[in-house]
Amino acid sequence: METLKNNSLWVISLAVVVFGLLFFFAAQNFSKQNAYVEVKGLSEKIVKSDTAIWALTFEVKSNSIDSLYSDTEKNITSIKAFLKEKGFEDTEINVAPVNLYQDTYKEAAFRYNSTNQVSVYTKKVDLAKAASNDTLNLVKKGVVLTQNNISFEFSDLNSVKPEMLAEAIKNAQDTATQFATNSGAKLGTVNRGNQGVFDIVNKDPGSPEWKKIRLVSTLRFLLK
Repeated sequence: METLKNNSLWVISLAVVVFGLLFFFAAQNFSKQNAYVEVKGLSEKIVKSDTAIWALTFEVKSNSIDSLYSDTEKNITSIKAFLKEKGFEDTEINVAPVNLYQDTYKEAAFRYNSTNQVSVYTKKVDLAKAASNDTLNLVKKGVVLTQNNISFEFSDLNSVKPEMLAEAIKNAQDTATQFATNSGAKLGTVNRGNQGVFDIVNKDPGSPEWKKIRLVSTLRFLLK
């Protein structure tokens, strides 16, 4: 009876040891399968804008609605003539609706006030930048601008997306490979990735027609 009891304890002890070893190796294997490194890859590119949006704003004040209308038409005609002299086409020039304000205040200097805007939407980026710095000639024609704003856009993002994404992925992979080497592991496949957002900003304040495109992609690589 005592012998049977000892044998049972030995079998139970052996089973516990075997189970422990199996659990240890299974845990080790599970840990290796779930080991990963998450890295970021950067890509930057300088491009020239392909579109210019130029807005010229002026105000007209008068106590006569007829006079206000006449002066507004005169200024618009002068601005359009100036833009055509610079090389812009009619299809690139747009006149916004007049924003008219009637001041009923008793002591107001002018009863009628209007804000007017003529804009240019063009692919002639260099021409637009040069012309926007030469609006002093409009003063000779009696046009006083209250705002002279120009902005530049890069619309052909699809032309640089593949190249930049490939560069960001390569940079991320290089970083992950170095990490794996330093930690004594081997780099596996990607099991998760985030392309990131293409961010477009001015390259510098002095040349807003040049844009910096920046992409940061995040990738997770398995480690073997």
